[in-house]
Amino acid sequence: MSKSYHVKGMTNRTFANLSWIFLIIFGIGINGALSHAHDEVSATKELRSNEIDQGTDPIRLIPTNVVGVKNNSSIGGKLDGAALVKLTEAVVAATLKNETQRSYGGRSFGNGVSSIFASFTNALDLGRVVREIETSVMTSVSCTACKAGVGLLFHYVRSGRSNAEIAAAATKLCIKLKMQTPRVCEGIVNVYVGEVVEVLRLAILDSNEICAFIVGESCGSGTAPSMEWSVAFPPVPKPPLEIPSPQPNIETPILKVLQISDTHWDPLYEPGSNANCNEPLCCRLSSGPRPPRSHLGAGLWGDYRKCDTPRKTIESMFEHIANTHKDIDYILWTGDIPAHDVWNQSHATSLAMLRDTVDLFLQYFPHIPIFPALGNHEGAPVNSFAPPWVTDPTQSIDWLYTELQKEWSRWLPSTTLNTVREGAYYSTILSPGFKIISLNMNYCNNKNWWLLVNSTDPTDELKWLIFELQSSEFAQEKVHIIGHIPPGHSDCLQTWSKNYYTIISRFESTIKAQFFGHTHFDEMELFYPQEDPYRASSVAYVGPSVTPYYDLNPGYRIYYIDGDYPTSTRTVVDHETWVTDLGEANRIRAPELKWYKLYSAKEAYGLKSLSPIDWDNLIMSMYKDWKLFNSYYRFYYKNSPVAPPCDEDCRTRILCDIRSGKSHAREELCRPRPTNFRPSRDTFEVQKPPSRLTSFWSTISTAYEQIQNEI
Repeated sequence: MSKSYHVKGMTNRTFANLSWIFLIIFGIGINGALSHAHDEVSATKELRSNEIDQGTDPIRLIPTNVVGVKNNSSIGGKLDGAALVKLTEAVVAATLKNETQRSYGGRSFGNGVSSIFASFTNALDLGRVVREIETSVMTSVSCTACKAGVGLLFHYVRSGRSNAEIAAAATKLCIKLKMQTPRVCEGIVNVYVGEVVEVLRLAILDSNEICAFIVGESCGSGTAPSMEWSVAFPPVPKPPLEIPSPQPNIETPILKVLQISDTHWDPLYEPGSNANCNEPLCCRLSSGPRPPRSHLGAGLWGDYRKCDTPRKTIESMFEHIANTHKDIDYILWTGDIPAHDVWNQSHATSLAMLRDTVDLFLQYFPHIPIFPALGNHEGAPVNSFAPPWVTDPTQSIDWLYTELQKEWSRWLPSTTLNTVREGAYYSTILSPGFKIISLNMNYCNNKNWWLLVNSTDPTDELKWLIFELQSSEFAQEKVHIIGHIPPGHSDCLQTWSKNYYTIISRFESTIKAQFFGHTHFDEMELFYPQEDPYRASSVAYVGPSVTPYYDLNPGYRIYYIDGDYPTSTRTVVDHETWVTDLGEANRIRAPELKWYKLYSAKEAYGLKSLSPIDWDNLIMSMYKDWKLFNSYYRFYYKNSPVAPPCDEDCRTRILCDIRSGKSHAREELCRPRPTNFRPSRDTFEVQKPPSRLTSFWSTISTAYEQIQNEI
């Protein structure tokens, strides 16, 4: 890995990996996942780095000869399978021995136990695993550590020990291996122990399948059969496409739409506090000693380091928006409310943050319709969203969905409340012929432990989505979809994402735009129909975060959408990103923040339209045009002065991210285009001849019409 290939230039989220803390503790190690915890900010989807001493395809950056550990014959090149099992059993025995239960601060372990931990750490090459977790550049080394972690977990669960004993053992191991501070180790273990133990008692997957679920392709090829499923479509053929797609008239009405995402409000933020602590979230009084000089501490308005958003920064943004954009028609709020102190959170703290943020929106935007979507951080524990069949009140998600039904009803009609209560998703009509669908993306989240038990459309959300889209197609309505986790991101389950991708392709004439958050960056994802793999058919816009976590400026997005008139296309005509210079504001201790328009898409890129095909043409141009790509990269980081440099590998990865509307499919979606392919709108004007099945149904339909006319 070259030095310019900075971990912050990657789009995975190590903080999201905290929901897999038990796997990380029992084998993978969380030194990087916790102390560098990038959450929604670090980033690759399934990239394999040049750090792997293997060949790579220069376009796809996927190793040509690294596919993960096929069996347990070699563990990290240091242990065979039998030796790993023996060592795993020794670790279990060491952490569950009565004499070690008297202290889990690491000081009561004898030399023999310490040597066991040392052997375990060395055998699994945890140092390298930590780096891979930080960057989400997973290889067979992480796969091996994952399998060791799962093995340890199964040992603990099947040992017959109580949750308290398992938690004590996990905490000891966390602290002994110096994965985190004692309070973080104890907090995160206690938050997850009940859920993890219950899920592993119910799961039918083995360690290979679980690690393929978590780590991805480098831990095995394909998805476990029990995790494969497909949605069913009604027997209605896909309508013919209008090619080229109709474009809005310049003189037609325009809707102005605001997107707010990933506020991550920290009510305990303290200016001047330690911003470089040894825990996942800093900039609090509890973050350790204050720096000797005030300018070295947490900034007045936020910080580029491991810190979330002060309330005053959110209020400054909202006040600026209310004063500058008085003509906003409606707001898209795409989730993630709480701060990143996930080891401290509870149902009560999560609900308090939800209520306070709703009140903040009502204070600044009292008369503007708001359409919310649920983030992964609203769960407590984070990423925990139990399916409906989990009825135990200590594990059920009813506590959150009941409150969402109440809070969201301030903006949503009563027709939405049943699905909000059942699954935190809904659809609503904005105006005749125009519908918004809000999805709960947490049932595609592979950090959601409950999906290890059963991931098959847990709340029938995709089944419902197809019904909604088919109804809209019949009614000739246009649809916008909103959610939190982008469907092409590696956090989204492969099977769920594949089904969603198929749905988008089937209803491409109906779905005119998609809007997501989660990554904290300013970016997008493109979709390509399977039957026409080089024709971009849909765009998912990924809005920037309010939080600066981390290395980012706070920002928000404004969209201009073809407005209310009978033949409206409802397409995105243009969009703008607005930011503030956090570093400068902190440096001069500004009494107020200055927000400014960073760019508009059409002006910055010289686009005639924001159609999927025009976006695709632009992205393909960036493979050859460094100046064009550098503009995109600057906007991607919201003009941050601490953005890392981006080399050729980095560029290739980011462009592949854009082309990946389906998760875990980079080899399919990012392959080089044919040499004779010339992407342009004209390329697709020639219609393909109808299939035999289409011709057959056309003949039947014609005959039926003739009979009806004769009658």
